[in-house]
Amino acid sequence: MIGTNNFSEESDPKLLCTCGHKDCDNRAVNQVALNKLQMIRDDINQPMIITSGGRCSNHPNEVNKTKPGDHQKCMAVDVLYKTEVQRNKLMVLAGRHGATRVAAGKGFVHIAWTHTYDRSVPSWTY
Repeated sequence: MIGTNNFSEESDPKLLCTCGHKDCDNRAVNQVALNKLQMIRDDINQPMIITSGGRCSNHPNEVNKTKPGDHQKCMAVDVLYKTEVQRNKLMVLAGRHGATRVAAGKGFVHIAWTHTYDRSVPSWTY
């Protein structure tokens, strides 16, 4: 069971894989990543909605990948945003709290704490 002051499997079911595949292992975001997400939440001082967390290899977004992605490694979350200001705050705070990969999607920010030797924070858009 994972959790922090503001995030838990019960209140945020998308922290777990939601693929629905019969062999899904329902993997969840790693506690280390969740602790860092809590730091972002503390700084932003607003509720955050998780749209995706851990994903098993059967998840539609993972099944065609040749290597496990950030979500499959359980070190990433996608967080809903409604305004550009909110998106930018999430991205800045993610970097401030050690995110190694940050991306802006349509309506969500991908934040990952996967291991990398790159000292910059890779960023992209979907």
